[in-house]
Amino acid sequence: MATFCRVLNGGALVTACTAPTQLTLSANNVGFWQTVTLSWTGAQGGAGNPIAGYEVYRDGMSLGTVTQASLDVQSPAQNGSYTFTVRTKGTIPGFDSPVSVASAVLTSLVTAPAAPASVWLSAQDVKLSGQATFSWSAAAGGTNNPVAGYAIYRGGAAFTTVAAGVTTLVVTAPATDGASYAFTVKALGTVAGFDSAASSAVTLTAHAPQHVDSYFTASGTYTVPAWAERVDVTCIGGGGGGSARFGDGGGGCGGASGHISHGVGVAVTPGTAVAVTVGAGGARGLESAPAGDQSRSGVDGGASGFGSLVAAGGGQRGIVHTPAWIVPGSHRGGNGGAGGGGGGRAAHTTAQTSMAGGDGMNTPGGGTGTGTYGVSGGGGGGYKGTSGGSGSGGNWGTTPTNGGTGANTDEYYCFQSASSARYLYAQGGDGGAGIYGATPGAGGRGGNVGRDARGAALAGSGYGHGGRGSDDQADNSAAGGAGLVAVRAWRYL
Repeated sequence: MATFCRVLNGGALVTACTAPTQLTLSANNVGFWQTVTLSWTGAQGGAGNPIAGYEVYRDGMSLGTVTQASLDVQSPAQNGSYTFTVRTKGTIPGFDSPVSVASAVLTSLVTAPAAPASVWLSAQDVKLSGQATFSWSAAAGGTNNPVAGYAIYRGGAAFTTVAAGVTTLVVTAPATDGASYAFTVKALGTVAGFDSAASSAVTLTAHAPQHVDSYFTASGTYTVPAWAERVDVTCIGGGGGGSARFGDGGGGCGGASGHISHGVGVAVTPGTAVAVTVGAGGARGLESAPAGDQSRSGVDGGASGFGSLVAAGGGQRGIVHTPAWIVPGSHRGGNGGAGGGGGGRAAHTTAQTSMAGGDGMNTPGGGTGTGTYGVSGGGGGGYKGTSGGSGSGGNWGTTPTNGGTGANTDEYYCFQSASSARYLYAQGGDGGAGIYGATPGAGGRGGNVGRDARGAALAGSGYGHGGRGSDDQADNSAAGGAGLVAVRAWRYL
């Protein structure tokens, strides 16, 4: 490189200054518009020309002159770089150094934070407007760009933001059955415009209350579903068996239907097994032909149960006795969920009174009936309603009417819920007439699964009904019907 010099004042030699040989930055690869210190060394004054200062250039454009060998400079306002060079200024005008060959490159470097990972919902299926906790792992910040917070999106739309140290949010499901919300989260950078990509999505779905019904017609074990929030139960005991005829002129007594027990919110533990007992129907009574005009009672129905919830079986009526003209029959249908029918009894010379029907759970049995040479039995008690009325008496050779039945109920099973579409339909039995060849007492008719809310027939048959008594001329009493245990498991309540 050529050295410029000249003679001043009669012979003094003057030369140009030399440029810095090394430029240094106090920091590099920094954030946008960050201040760092540029410094340099190696500059020298010329002969007779001390250093007066330094002119700093950024990408070839002068930033001005300083007297010290350093200058605070700023990085670019976006990802990019600046190149800095320096010229040494001499005291003698015109004797400055060239722009330095040495340079320093200052780079701005900003990247987005990482997307949050481990995105999770504490529950993905909840009740309508139910809540769950949305959570994620803390995201790593980007280069020169710490995490400033998190933006949560619901269904792709901005939902809310939380501070940098927060990684959970309680969220609410829709209020419409089957509707869902998809949640994602982004890490927000401290540098505007440099946010993370969205996380993977997790979906929260809302459900209206749901139930699963199980019907047991035989004893066994019920395993409570792991998801069950509540268990409701209806137990119907087995019906009592009907009795054989009352000697030479009376109709037999109907057995009572099984009792009925509802349990709403029965105490059980999800995932555990519960013993289920279904009560058998009581056996029918048989006429004891070798012993003459003797009659036999039916057998009580068995109890039905679900754990500690128990519904008793229906009772029987009609004990062994001698012919009616020696010891007049005096027995009625058994008590039960809906009362059994009263048995008629014969009369040979005077009017006699039949027995009332058996009581229902909440209703007395139907009244007695009186007639000459033959009477009608009383009607059975209803489950929830009025009692069955008295039957009318009949004279010798005529046909009397039966006693009335107990009123029907507006209750459903299982679980006293119309959604079961199973009308309880628990009725008392008809009281049987008490004349030769007449209709015997009928059993109570509780727990009929074969009716819907309007009383229309459905597939199925009665459960826990009482057996019919025998008539005057045949050994045709009937056994009681087996009970039923119905279980409903609920979720999304």
